[in-house]
Amino acid sequence: MMSRKYAWVKDALSHASLSTKVRAMKHFMMGKKEYLPKRKTAADMDAVIKCALCPNMCKFDCPVLEAEKNEAVSPSGKMRIAHFIETGRLETRDAVELMYHCCTCDACREWCPFDFSVGDLLKGVRRDIVISHTVPEEVSRLRDHLEQTHTMDERTYAPDGRKNGDILYFMGCTVLSEGRAIAEAMDAIFRAAGEEYAVMEDEWCCGAPLHNLGFFDEFHTFARHVAEKIGESGCRTVVCSCPTCAHTFKNLYPETGHPLQVEVMHATEYISRMLDEGIITPGKFERECVYHDPCTLARKLGITEEPRAVLKGIPGLQLREPHFSRNHTRCCGRGGQLWRTNPRVAESIAEKRREELEEHAACIVTACPACREALGAHGEVYDVSEIVALSMGDGNE
Repeated sequence: MMSRKYAWVKDALSHASLSTKVRAMKHFMMGKKEYLPKRKTAADMDAVIKCALCPNMCKFDCPVLEAEKNEAVSPSGKMRIAHFIETGRLETRDAVELMYHCCTCDACREWCPFDFSVGDLLKGVRRDIVISHTVPEEVSRLRDHLEQTHTMDERTYAPDGRKNGDILYFMGCTVLSEGRAIAEAMDAIFRAAGEEYAVMEDEWCCGAPLHNLGFFDEFHTFARHVAEKIGESGCRTVVCSCPTCAHTFKNLYPETGHPLQVEVMHATEYISRMLDEGIITPGKFERECVYHDPCTLARKLGITEEPRAVLKGIPGLQLREPHFSRNHTRCCGRGGQLWRTNPRVAESIAEKRREELEEHAACIVTACPACREALGAHGEVYDVSEIVALSMGDGNE
């Protein structure tokens, strides 16, 4: 008796021509080995094939597909093209370039019965692209820039702090280049908590962009350096404003052989703890605000309640919830280096999310420096830490 699993095959073949039936049965008898690359790959080809053959229902929550209106950049569309690239059936520059049309937001994983993250699967595919020396020029430039400067952008802020302390504040590339207000807010919070915190004199990128783009060897160089510097600081806790840095330290470093022997916290976790313990006390902040969940913070780190608890603990602040929130948040467009490789697409994603949020309140609050920059291009956007620091002042800008 034919398994129900394959019943649809019987129904499909019953209406096919003889030649189609023979060809289909030949492939079925040979198994899937014919569809796998003959060489060893960094890509998880079993997962790639499963994703490529899926009905692709997750595409309805894919921000890149919604922005581009091109089925090739849908989650399973990218996996089909990835399969063709890995098996040598498709090697054009355009096909390879499509492997970078992803903001690694993990919205696809929320709907996937296999719990696949296309963003994670693409890392292996991109690694194979690196090995084959077919990396798009703009992606190579990003790697070269990181290796030369050790940060994603030009530093515009040079923090003045101790080299040693129980707490190390790891700012991240976006704060060092565009988020001085966040750094100053965290400084105010640390001082209010009585913390003599440390900062790195010459902070390097955590390496997440390199790993995401498939530059695994270069990532290990950055991870070793950063892990060593954290160890030298003598800290017991690392506090990160950037969710991606926190995720990299908490999850990616241990997975790749660079575990940190310290506690890693996102800034909202730290602030929430200080409020719970009564160490800091916020003042009034008379505003109506809507909270945007950063993708990495909500989906990869599972941190959704701490930011809300902090905001709800501020007298006078009226918190509004957007329709798409927590694990079903919508991406700001800055994830996965998409805004560097495909800025037009990233801006389209950001604009849509900004419009969704502004339906609920004019003041947007988030907990990610990159989200703050993406959403703040044409409106009023704050980091949670800024709201807390403002409330501890006079509550006014």
